[in-house]
Amino acid sequence: MVEMILIGCGMMGLRHLRGYAELERVRPGSLHLKAVCDLRLETAQGAADEAERLLGYRPAVYRSAEEALSIEKGIEAADVVTPPRSHPQVVIPLLKAGLDILVEKPLAVRVEDGREMVETAKSHRRILAVAENNRRDPMNRLMRHIIQTGFIGRPHFVIQMSVSAVGRRVLASPWRHSKEEGGLALDIGIHQAYILEMLMGPIDTIHAVSRQVWSRRLWHRPDGSVEEIDVESEDLFAATLTFESGAMGSWVMHFGSPGAGRWERVIFGELGTAEGPPDRSGRPVRVQRGREVLEGDKLVEALPDFHLNEIESSLFGERPGGYSFESTVTDRKLIAAEVWDFIEALRCRREPEVNGKLGLRSVAIISALTRSALSGEPISVK
Repeated sequence: MVEMILIGCGMMGLRHLRGYAELERVRPGSLHLKAVCDLRLETAQGAADEAERLLGYRPAVYRSAEEALSIEKGIEAADVVTPPRSHPQVVIPLLKAGLDILVEKPLAVRVEDGREMVETAKSHRRILAVAENNRRDPMNRLMRHIIQTGFIGRPHFVIQMSVSAVGRRVLASPWRHSKEEGGLALDIGIHQAYILEMLMGPIDTIHAVSRQVWSRRLWHRPDGSVEEIDVESEDLFAATLTFESGAMGSWVMHFGSPGAGRWERVIFGELGTAEGPPDRSGRPVRVQRGREVLEGDKLVEALPDFHLNEIESSLFGERPGGYSFESTVTDRKLIAAEVWDFIEALRCRREPEVNGKLGLRSVAIISALTRSALSGEPISVK
């Protein structure tokens, strides 16, 4: 059992609490939450109330990790779910204090800060993991298996397109539209950066353009009121990718369509194509090889070596061809899977699936995207 603290008790922190509860449901005794920390004490109190409801006990409440560590004994690890620009200031002292860290994506807003975090973890022999839940989606696991086994042959092109039909609405919360926090590409697009490289291998160069469609958006507050606010982030990106393998790609993100939305994730191989569904939707993967079309259970039957790992099998089934859960249930299952991987990394002193270097690389991909859009020139991720 790992003795942990949760740092950051806002919306995402509460989602992590639900992930802990889901993990404890399928693997009782995996973790013990000793404390929750938030600069807003009332927010931390609310998280402690939720933890008591979900876990059956109430963690201690503190304003800061430093305060918690000075009082609570035996803390081994921290789950950091604070705003992205605060990550270096929160994570680096904890690594130096001897804690292993799971930090929400993105690792940092700037590549330089992320590099310092990775180097600190290495020099202090600590585990640094980055929470990236979408790569653990069973349908993304299936897509990766299709590519790795050569089921559609060697990939040579990928289309990744996401168009959010939200119009002028603020996406989730205003800070996601702030350049200080990295903007929409870093907060949301980084999921796609992880998946693109998980499926296609390392990206070599990115040549991008971007623009801001909406300079003012409508913020629907939790109390039901609506406010029109100024926003900073670009919300439309289009890029051409080259991969180290020689493959190419097209990557489009539109965060404000006033009409239809759209999703495409299609990999073109020498033997066929694989179409992935929207992340966390549970819709089936579709493979076409010539006139043969396979999806759902029929596709899984054609891939006898496809199996989810131990914890993901407990959460979704060993060989799912699709799944159907409410979005909140899917969310807590994916968070449970990433927390379990972190805990196993601590127990075995091994690298987590998404370690600091991989988290840093994803920040570099988004940095290359935005820098290319500014300069008009291709940018090397390396």
